[in-house]
Amino acid sequence: MSVVDPSNARAARSRTPGPRAWSPTALVTRLRDGSLAWAGYAAFAWAVAYAVGVRGYQGLGGTLGIAGTFEDPAGMRRASLVAGIGILLVGFASLALVRPWGLRLPRWLVVIPALTGSAYAASHALTAYVTKPLDALGLIHLQFDGWAHRDETAQFLWDLLFYEPWFLGLGVLVTLGTLHHHRRTGGSARTERRLVALTALATLALTAFACAVVLVRNL
Repeated sequence: MSVVDPSNARAARSRTPGPRAWSPTALVTRLRDGSLAWAGYAAFAWAVAYAVGVRGYQGLGGTLGIAGTFEDPAGMRRASLVAGIGILLVGFASLALVRPWGLRLPRWLVVIPALTGSAYAASHALTAYVTKPLDALGLIHLQFDGWAHRDETAQFLWDLLFYEPWFLGLGVLVTLGTLHHHRRTGGSARTERRLVALTALATLALTAFACAVVLVRNL
C-alpha cells in the first residue's frame, strides 16, 4: 500500500495546467456564463466621457466638433451644458444595473426606463444614418435651424462618424447592462429574450417614426 505525500500532491496540482484569468479558455467560459456586469460600468464611463469631454467642453466654449457658427452662441453653449448634465445623470443611473443599491429598487423601475432609453439612443443614431445620406444625395433637404454659418460636409462627417456612434454605443451598452440586472434579480431566460425582442422592435419603430416625420417635413 502506497502513501501519498500531501505536499507532493499539492505540488502536482499546482503544476497542473488550468485556464488563467486572461486565457482564451477563461474568456469563453465567462462569455458562456453570460456575465454582463462590465456593460453597466462601460455605459457609465461612456456617458461620463461624452458629458464632460464633449458637451462640457463645447459648453465652456470649445469649438472642436462644431462645423460652423451659431446665431446665438451663448444659447447653444448653455444648451450643451444642460445636455451634458442630462447625459451625466444617465451615466450615474446606469450604475443601478450593476451596483448593490440597484437591487433595492423594483426590477421594473430599473429595466423599463433603461431599455426605453437605450431604444431612443439607438434610434437616434439609426435615424441619422438614414436621413443624412438621403440629404447628401439630394433626395431630401434637411433643415438645420440656429446656424449662422454651417459646413454641411463637415457637419455630416462629425455626426455620422462621431456623435451618432456614441448614441448607438450607449444604447447597446445600456441594453447589455439591463440584461445583467435582469439576471441578477432572478429574471428568467424566457423574459430576457422577450425584453431583447421588444427593445429591438421599439428601436425600429422609433426609427421608422422619426424618419417618416423628417421625410414629411423636408420633402
